Amino acid sequence: MRPRGFGSWLEIGSLVVLCFGCNGQVQTKSAAEAGGERDVRVVHEACDVTSASAERLDANGDGKSEVTIVKKGGRPACQAADLNLDGKVDVYAYFDDSGALRRREYDFDHDGAIDEIVEYRGGLPVRSERATLLANRLDTWDTYQNGMLARSERDSDSDAVVDQWWEYAKPGCPLIHTDANHDGKPDPGTTIDYCKETGYVPPERQYYRQATGPDFQQPTGTPTEIENKPAEPGAAAPAPAQPAAPAKPESK
Repeated sequence: MRPRGFGSWLEIGSLVVLCFGCNGQVQTKSAAEAGGERDVRVVHEACDVTSASAERLDANGDGKSEVTIVKKGGRPACQAADLNLDGKVDVYAYFDDSGALRRREYDFDHDGAIDEIVEYRGGLPVRSERATLLANRLDTWDTYQNGMLARSERDSDSDAVVDQWWEYAKPGCPLIHTDANHDGKPDPGTTIDYCKETGYVPPERQYYRQATGPDFQQPTGTPTEIENKPAEPGAAAPAPAQPAAPAKPESK
């Protein structure tokens, strides 16, 4: 789900009116509504992996712990895992008082800095913030509805102001709106229907189920076996991968 970049795009039509927060769970304001600049700091939530009471698991028998479970009141409070065995934490998971997953943090480029933070509610993702340029500063804010990606806001030029809005009325097929004149609002004539313009047809079936349990295990088996396997209670629905972001048109 991870590669993201920037690509060329075609201008079409007129502005499609945005409707942030129209359908429910989490409301995300535009840059203009939020007062302009965004907080682009990546804030890591503390997880005391050095605690003497933490449980440490050596998955491959090399004498080093790959998974560290920090407990509070006898229950897991947070967990850290080194998935590529390089001695650095790749994923942190945090749990609420009931033991349900409430937050995850990812380090995708293995530099020791967090690149994505995902918040969960009822076992499903509701909000995420990402540093897609791997520059240790946030540039993308996502909102989910029923576990599926519903809309994204992006700061494509690293000025801490949102200049792209992605709406996923249909999974995998965003409407993309762009602010070219830097007024904090989508500009008329800069909206594209990604799937219509590129001919991209998103797959009807999702073969990958994201693991949400505390063991960080990913599903195994053939695509058909994975698809037909019943989902675990509270498992998150997989969010469709974002296509390449459009390049910003020059201001006239």
